[in-house]
Amino acid sequence: GSIDFNETLYDVLYNAMDDEGRLSGKTFPTVGRLRTRVKALRGDILQTLEGLVQIASVQSKLALESGGALFSETSGRLVIPLAADSKASTVGIVHDTSRSGKTVYVEPTEIVGPTNELRQAEGELRSEEARIWRYLTQNVLANQRALETSLYA
Repeated sequence: GSIDFNETLYDVLYNAMDDEGRLSGKTFPTVGRLRTRVKALRGDILQTLEGLVQIASVQSKLALESGGALFSETSGRLVIPLAADSKASTVGIVHDTSRSGKTVYVEPTEIVGPTNELRQAEGELRSEEARIWRYLTQNVLANQRALETSLYA
């Protein structure tokens, strides 16, 4: 037989996900807005970083001999590799050091504020997604008996 259940529950669950299997930004506009904000903030930060590494005074401090990426992420912060002996702390916040000690990973001062804003937006997005998952779970639980009855009928 077929599973019989509440049409409202069906609509809620059917519309909850997008084509990529994520919570739908259309069904849940706050999620859509926060995702757009996170993407824009990240794009702005990357654009700022790309501009910074073009500046001669920064280029002269870059530690690229390892062939690693120009940007990397440490504890949720975007960093650039600088030579440890290049007074890197004048460029920004040192978040990590390579095993050899020759490279330090620095978050440039210019992106500290925007990165804080990004982290806050990411936190808001996670909170909103958790709230929606609780809502969806509560809807399923509210219909649990009817679903079980229908499933085993």
